[in-house]
Amino acid sequence: MQLFILSPAILALRLPSSFGAAQAGAFRDSIRKALMRAPRELLIDCSQLSYIDSTGLGLLALAQGEATRVASQVKLANVMNTHVQNLLELMQYQQLFPLVRHTIPNHAELVTA
Repeated sequence: MQLFILSPAILALRLPSSFGAAQAGAFRDSIRKALMRAPRELLIDCSQLSYIDSTGLGLLALAQGEATRVASQVKLANVMNTHVQNLLELMQYQQLFPLVRHTIPNHAELVTA
């Protein structure tokens, strides 16, 4: 997972192609790192996502809860895969997360350590 600074108020976390239990630790760490910066918005970039399981869905909900505590809003960005779109729709995640299109610019700063 990669965390980008798009502006002082907006961060983006790019998910890998597969998102589930195996990525839980890295995702939690990335969410903590992102929310320590207290962004107004945290975009979860799903442009590469082609598979998400129930653990992945739970992690997204966890991120929303954590973000609410620091007055940040989580948005799902670039949900391209139709299977992922259908699952999010079936689980009514569009009611929890705004779905947006947002490109991570080439000049965006990658957060390390």
